[in-house]
Amino acid sequence: MTPSSSSPSVDLAPRAAADGRWSPRLVLLLIALAWPTQLLAAGGILGANATASVAQTFHTTQVVWFGLTLTLVSTLLTPFVIKLGDQYGKKRVMLAMMALGTLGEALAAVAGSFWLVLAGRAIAGFYGPFGALSFAAIRDLFPPRLVKQASGITGSSVGLVAIGSPFLAGWLVDNWGYRGVLWFLAAATAVAFVLVALLVPETPRYVSGSGFDWLGGLVLGSGLTSVVYAVGQGQSWGWSDTRTLGWLAAGAVALTAFFFVERSSDHPILDLGVLSRRPVALALTAGGLAQTVAFTMPGLAILLALYPHIPGVSAGLGWTAHHNAVVSVSWNVVMFGTGLLISRCLRTFDARKVWWAGLLVMAAGYTLVGFYHGGELELILTSCVANVGAGVVVATAPALVVGVVSRDEQGLGSGMLNMLISLFGAIFTAGAYAILTSDSTVVEDTAFYQDNGYSWIFWFGAMVTLVALLLSLFIPTLRDPVEEDAAGADADGQGMRPAPVPVAGLAPAPTTPSNAATTG
Repeated sequence: MTPSSSSPSVDLAPRAAADGRWSPRLVLLLIALAWPTQLLAAGGILGANATASVAQTFHTTQVVWFGLTLTLVSTLLTPFVIKLGDQYGKKRVMLAMMALGTLGEALAAVAGSFWLVLAGRAIAGFYGPFGALSFAAIRDLFPPRLVKQASGITGSSVGLVAIGSPFLAGWLVDNWGYRGVLWFLAAATAVAFVLVALLVPETPRYVSGSGFDWLGGLVLGSGLTSVVYAVGQGQSWGWSDTRTLGWLAAGAVALTAFFFVERSSDHPILDLGVLSRRPVALALTAGGLAQTVAFTMPGLAILLALYPHIPGVSAGLGWTAHHNAVVSVSWNVVMFGTGLLISRCLRTFDARKVWWAGLLVMAAGYTLVGFYHGGELELILTSCVANVGAGVVVATAPALVVGVVSRDEQGLGSGMLNMLISLFGAIFTAGAYAILTSDSTVVEDTAFYQDNGYSWIFWFGAMVTLVALLLSLFIPTLRDPVEEDAAGADADGQGMRPAPVPVAGLAPAPTTPSNAATTG
């Protein structure tokens, strides 16, 4: 049994009996956690569709900041969110994040200048790291036998979001412009706040009465943010530009300094001992790479669909946004359905073997898309193969994290996975655009991409997936939440578990068989 972190708190949220059965309360709890988690994915799609309207409204050439501001703030705050969730309870932190997200989107919606819009988006970025807490909360609140299934359903529901979001985005932008998108996001985040406030109990606190490593959080967050910013701007600045190299160097220096800061800190913001364990490092890296492909490739495929078809100039399909949304329903339904099926299979099958199979199918699918993407039927068939694999990947990735960390380390594992997805996503996107640009035609200062470039970005996705598969082969046997909780209960019954540390203002919960398994 892995030792608990420093001081697990009283159990504020006893879980239901570990019989593996769904109840109405658990279904509502899953909805309350899945809604705000998948709102992040919906917000990305809606925001991308609103970008052109923002640029035209404010006549700005800096519209890239409309999305980049939110990403940078989210990256900077993620390490703080991980620690605060363990120290004060995940529910409290989630509510604060959603309140700020609602306020930020509303401010951006009413803003009369572009820079005020960016200020609102920066505040909304506080909501960005929500996924770092939601999957950890599932580990805390669900019966052990349902943890992997609930995590899989939450992860795979991104396919359901991808089905409706393009249609919703078109309706909002066509009728109300970018303000319609921002008001919708503000309202949806407010609904998420109500769901969590009413349906989600507070989670155990795994750190109480300890200090907070503000310096370590700032150094780590600023280092990651510098790298993401440099990679995001590198394509427009040029990779040899002093600005790109300067931001990359600043990020590298900050990340190097972080390791020295954490070694000297009495209360490190991230437990480097946990992250340096081989199973954890392999699972997080492989999970980050594979999910980056699963989440990023559909957005890059939109370029193929929407760019015009001009023989000898542009090899796009020339579809309208509405036509692309209609066609993409097929593979998004496949992704969602596969994820639901796999989330149920995770209760009985080895998650590693399911994960390996999903990576193989996703790599094969994107290889096929690279060869066959010249029309509706070809793209539907090959993308459905790729999204069978993607559905497996997004449903199984949370189970990988659950299987390599203990319950009190779940917040750290989920948070690091989110940070890696952001970092890998920026690098992957920059690499894909570099591939497209290498085989493009420039007409009136506009780059149009050739078919060879489109093929290679899909093959690039397949190669990254194979790298994730290679790393995954070295992940050892995963632990099972059921067995871990049973072992914890046995240890507690024998007097082997440390006594809970009371939190100020709360009476210690009695240690009984009904709650011993949930104290960390």
